[in-house]
Order: sequence, then structure tokens, then C-alpha cells
Amino acid sequence: MFRTLTLVAASLLLGAGSTPTAPFPMLGGTMTILVTPEQTNGASVTIQVDAPPGVGPPAHIHTREDETFVVTQGHFRFWHGKQVLDAEPGTVVYMPRNEAHQFRNIGNTPGTVIATIMPAGLEQMFLTISQRNLTVPKDLPEIVRLGTQYGITYVAPLAPPAAASQ
Repeated sequence: MFRTLTLVAASLLLGAGSTPTAPFPMLGGTMTILVTPEQTNGASVTIQVDAPPGVGPPAHIHTREDETFVVTQGHFRFWHGKQVLDAEPGTVVYMPRNEAHQFRNIGNTPGTVIATIMPAGLEQMFLTISQRNLTVPKDLPEIVRLGTQYGITYVAPLAPPAAASQ
């Protein structure tokens, strides 16, 4: 026997090309906020991450957020603790809070992942880094300080250097 569930909450439908924010530079790649925290009442934020070959965040731990990534273009590698996952389009990766992880575009072409971060809030750190035009390694102390404000701890790399990971 099946039950029918009727959803009363308002839904959000976005068509291709209907992005709430303009793309912004972020540590060698580009981010675009697709679904804003205001649209989810703070429950989540969804961000498109466009990464050239060799680009990805340093290893880190979130104390506040869980993340789900969907690879839509390119070839990425995800490190989660001692686990390694090669991810091509269609791969979905879940990274829970309080566990070290990182990812990198290991392909020879630009790649894209769609990241849903739950709850929202971390996008403010990304926007701040972009607005201040912070870069690694030059501004690493400031990026680490900002990360601390947002519950992020940077840890020893889980990935080998970019040239060796392909």
C-alpha cells in the first residue's frame, strides 16, 4: 500500500542560465551561487565551482557544514581521510562535517562541480576571499584566519602535490 504525500511548502524552480549571483573568482577557480541561503531559509546554499586543471581547495575540516558534490564536467579526485575517489560526470560525493577532505580537478580540461553546503553561511567566507582578492600562498595566513571564523580548520594535505596527482 502506498501513501500520497502532498508538499505544502513553496518550491523553487530554476532554469538553465537563471543564476542569482554573478560568477566570482575564488582561489584559482570561479564560483557562482545557484541557490541562495535566502531561497532555502538558511538550510543550504548551492554553488557551482568551475575549476581549471590542478585547482581545488586545500585539505580542511568543517565543524558546521556537510557538503554534497555532483561532478557535472571534467575529472576530479576527492580525498576523504585515507579514502580516494576518482569522480567523473554524474558522480555524487557526500562529505560530512568534522572529517578532513579535499578535492582537485585532475583532468586536462576545466571541470565543474555543483556543491550543496548544509547549512548555509560558508558562502560568506568565499565571497570575502574573492572580494579581498586573496590568493595562496601569499595570503594564506588571512585565509586561515577567515576559515577559523567560519569553523574551518586547515590540515595537512591529503592529496599529493598537483603535478603528482594526475
